[in-house]
Amino acid sequence: MKRALAAVVAALVAATGLVVGTSAPASAHGKHNPRAHAKVGFTQVTVAPPVYELIASAGITPAPLAGATAFPTRGTLAARFPITDIRLSKLQIRHSGGLSLTAGAATIALSHFTIDLRRHRVSGVVAGSIGDVGRVDLFKIRRSDRRDLGALRLTLTDTAAGALDATFGVEAFAEDATFGYATPRPFGRL
Repeated sequence: MKRALAAVVAALVAATGLVVGTSAPASAHGKHNPRAHAKVGFTQVTVAPPVYELIASAGITPAPLAGATAFPTRGTLAARFPITDIRLSKLQIRHSGGLSLTAGAATIALSHFTIDLRRHRVSGVVAGSIGDVGRVDLFKIRRSDRRDLGALRLTLTDTAAGALDATFGVEAFAEDATFGYATPRPFGRL
């Protein structure tokens, strides 16, 4: 297992250009930190085309939050989240910004993402119509089956699928379903 994890980390390091010692610490919950806006790069997340079709057909509108950007690409939506901290000792990449999903009065905001390569999870702070949930695991990190959309595949956790279904009154999201694809770019510009 350790060899497999080391291989995944080595591949990610090679694919994204991570360099040991690169860091610009920032608070995970938006407290002011003078180094929080250091230009460390971004992670691009591209929504899987079938998920984007589902979101659009349900009248759910995505919008970037707090420094994130969003744009159409390849018939779907991509968002870029600023990297604020790279913790190589913990195998974590932390981000600012987020994404809101809104349909009428129903809304959910997902923000302050942390990619945790040791646990193969992406966590984030969740708030909205369902209340302020706090930090939860949102996605499981898998090998990409669509390298044209991202280096890593993000599948929903049971918690994330349940929160989306509860917010929008649907039964459309499921644990382990592909939500999108992520590519960390620690030296990229937004």
